[in-house]
Amino acid sequence: MEQLVSGFSDILTIQTLLVMCLAITGGIVVGTLPGLSSVMAISLMLPIAYGFGPVVGLSMLGAIYTAALYGGANSAILLNTPGTPSSLPTAFDGFPLTKKGKADRALYGALFASVIGGLFGTVVLIVAFEPLANISLHFGPPEFFFLSCLGLCAVAAISEGQVLRGLLSACIGLLIALIGQDPVSGDVRFTFGIYPLISGVEIIPALLGLFSLSQAMNILEMKTSHIAPYKAEPGVIGLLAKKMGSAWATLLRGSTIGSVVGILPGAGGAIASIIAYNEARRTSKDPSEFGKGAIEGVIASESANNAQVSSSLVPMMGLGIPGNVNAAVIMGALMSFGIQPGMGLLTNSSDVAYAFMASLVVANILLLGIGIYMVKLTARVLLIPNAYLGPGVIVLCIVGAYAAAYDMYGVWVMFGTGILGFIMLKLKIPIGPMALGMVLGPIAEKGLGQSLQMAGSEASLLQFALSRPISLILFVLCVLTLFAAIYVERKTRQAEAFAKGNEDE
Repeated sequence: MEQLVSGFSDILTIQTLLVMCLAITGGIVVGTLPGLSSVMAISLMLPIAYGFGPVVGLSMLGAIYTAALYGGANSAILLNTPGTPSSLPTAFDGFPLTKKGKADRALYGALFASVIGGLFGTVVLIVAFEPLANISLHFGPPEFFFLSCLGLCAVAAISEGQVLRGLLSACIGLLIALIGQDPVSGDVRFTFGIYPLISGVEIIPALLGLFSLSQAMNILEMKTSHIAPYKAEPGVIGLLAKKMGSAWATLLRGSTIGSVVGILPGAGGAIASIIAYNEARRTSKDPSEFGKGAIEGVIASESANNAQVSSSLVPMMGLGIPGNVNAAVIMGALMSFGIQPGMGLLTNSSDVAYAFMASLVVANILLLGIGIYMVKLTARVLLIPNAYLGPGVIVLCIVGAYAAAYDMYGVWVMFGTGILGFIMLKLKIPIGPMALGMVLGPIAEKGLGQSLQMAGSEASLLQFALSRPISLILFVLCVLTLFAAIYVERKTRQAEAFAKGNEDE
């Protein structure tokens, strides 16, 4: 506790707070712009971080990481264009709320949920640092395979009323994920002689095309002058404060899922937010509202998304194993300051470690204040006429796709998936399941391939995998999730039939 208090005293200086405020503002902007990722923002700021020294420099990088992941929710809500892969489930209910003229409610809900989830994840990081680092070591290929399957079970949740089309969409996403080299054997497949495809389909340009370009084409086709009506909601903050109080179970569940998934190297925020969204729908009193503008869907996704920010640093700080690319960049910054990540971090460099943890708490508090002001600015996007908004989104798509891959390959991927997404929208095939397949497919395939190698002479892969306690728990959760989705859909249909019968009478 003394070291933590000392860490806060190191952070609460005029210089550090000013740097963090600027980093949070820039992080929100970067996260909001499609294609500009938190990794890019952190990497660009590394030379500046070196100049500030370890405490201020790491505080700045942590603030950018926190703000950029939250910023992805803004474009997901306003334009149905997830700024980051982890904000994908936020669009499922965020954009329908915007279409209903309730953009403020969705934007502020995402902000509050992100801050609460971020604070929860940081407390978990501080309190259970070493035990969580050890837990992450027990996750192997079978566990990652079943964890990905649990995320893919969300297809049943987000395809209500059109399950077959949802499954078709998910299969298309999984097929796209198979393009390139096999992650285990190294064999090249489905490249059709196109050399850049050997490395696979870049996920950020692909998601940009699927959501952003297809949506831009849809905007240009609209007969209305604006994408959605917008009018500031008076008293929306007080209304959401009450909603957060009644949705405490959703917040707690999402934050816990984000914290647990975040510690697993390679899992990422996308899996956390997808699982949290699915669990929120499964346990909801009115699951039929999900996908039509349920604020609980936004809360679940964003609380899990930002809770995993701090917990993703657990394996990096505790074991020297970066959990994701963001953690790898921050790990590089630590090592450049002469600090070696690992179990000795809390003894050899405890002052810097606890100052960094304290900065994550401060970053989330600053995010709340700055975010409330910036919501008022970002919501003004809806006041831009479609004649200007559509071409503007297309330009951002091209810039973002090029920046993600640093060559025209990313731009062509973006155009290809964008046209495919537009055709699917015309055929009323949901594109959300396809995105899930593209994001989770590589993780599932790698886990399956490595599990088959590990099983070796075992009678079957299932027998081998289910002999591991964590794999068994995840398998049971997958089965329960599928049965719950079937039950919820049946109850929804019965309720609709009952309501229709009453109308006929």
